[in-house]
Amino acid sequence: MGGGYRGRESGADESLFESTRRRLPGNAAVISQAELSRMREASKVWFGTEEEQGLEKSEKERLARERKSRMLALEAKAKSKARKSELEVDRERRKATICELAKEARDENLDMVKMLNTLGARAAAFTIRDQQLVEKKALEAKRKEYEDRMEVLMEIDRLSDLEKREKIEKERRSKRIEDRKVIIEQIEARQKQKLLEEEQREQDNVTMLALVAKYEAEDAAAKEKRDEEVRQARKEVLEANEAAIKRKELAKQRERDEEASILLYQARKDEELRAREQAEKQLEAATKERQAKLLAAQEKTQSTQDEIDEIRARRWAEERERKERENEARAAQAKAARVKGLRDAHKHQTAQKKTLLAREAVLQKEEYEATLRHARAIVDDEKAKESDKARKAIEHRAVLQHQIEEARDAKHKQLREKREEGIKLKLEFSAERAKLEAIRDKMVNDMEKKGYNSTYLAEIRSADIEKLQNR
Repeated sequence: MGGGYRGRESGADESLFESTRRRLPGNAAVISQAELSRMREASKVWFGTEEEQGLEKSEKERLARERKSRMLALEAKAKSKARKSELEVDRERRKATICELAKEARDENLDMVKMLNTLGARAAAFTIRDQQLVEKKALEAKRKEYEDRMEVLMEIDRLSDLEKREKIEKERRSKRIEDRKVIIEQIEARQKQKLLEEEQREQDNVTMLALVAKYEAEDAAAKEKRDEEVRQARKEVLEANEAAIKRKELAKQRERDEEASILLYQARKDEELRAREQAEKQLEAATKERQAKLLAAQEKTQSTQDEIDEIRARRWAEERERKERENEARAAQAKAARVKGLRDAHKHQTAQKKTLLAREAVLQKEEYEATLRHARAIVDDEKAKESDKARKAIEHRAVLQHQIEEARDAKHKQLREKREEGIKLKLEFSAERAKLEAIRDKMVNDMEKKGYNSTYLAEIRSADIEKLQNR
């Protein structure tokens, strides 16, 4: 705007543009530099935030740059015209003076228009401010309504999610309880089966032990029987030996009796045949010889028979002992075979028991691992679902946050644009008021210089430009 003021004087020489001092209009006033500075400081209006002050400062700097550019352009133009003739220079100066006076007259008309525009702009600024407040309240109400609605929707979603989670957790808990019941029933059934198998094995062991005891009792009875038979056989052998010895003694006694009888008979014969001793010497010798041979034969026969009886008894005893040993060996072999069979059966049962226990342990481990895998799969599935749900919730929240930020940014942008517009209007209003005050002060000074009574100028001095602008 052309009605603003610089913060300091321009360094351009005004004598380059005009050869004579232009005449001021009748309503113009001349003021000093100090008075102008005081008026500028008094006319400054500080308001708004730092952002508004920054905008005001930027506007002032822009006006100063425009003014400086215009002065430099005029200076360059004056320098370019310095080489012309004095007539041309005078003509151009007159023309410039006429243009400047026309511009000042136009500025006077424009000042009034600007004052009116400023008043309208001020009213517009206040209207905009009221509209801004109304729109702000409406936006705040809409935002609050939107936030309340979103909070209600989020609360509904949260409650629905909690209800779904509780339902899923309840179903999962029920399923876990059912699974635990099934597992407990399986464990109890397996334990019952194990107890039955243990009882069956115990019964088998008891049966085996009873059978072993029976076999041992039978073996002991058989051994006692064999020992009794051996004792009886030994007794019979001893009795047979005693009988043989008795028979041998009886035979010897008979032989002695026979010898005694023979000797007695011989003695009688000697008595009877003593007469015939001589005649029968040869016969007696032959008889003695025959008797001696007969006695030797008898003794030999008797000794051979005893030896035969003893050999027979010994052979019978040996045969009996051999048969008993064979029977004992067969019984021992049978017993060893039975014991071995029992031991093999026990080992087989033990191995079978270990195999069954190992198989059962493997089955239990596999079942436990399968249960763990199933539980892990359920947990992983639940975690994946929860993660997906959390991700969707985060995305939904991000979308809502983005929408809220966009709405807030749009609102801030609209408010900033309106605020900038208001600041601009305020700056124009302040500049126009300063210009009007400067013109008023200049008019007062000119009137004082012309000799006007200062009393009549009091109304002009006390004229409130702001009220005139607001009027």
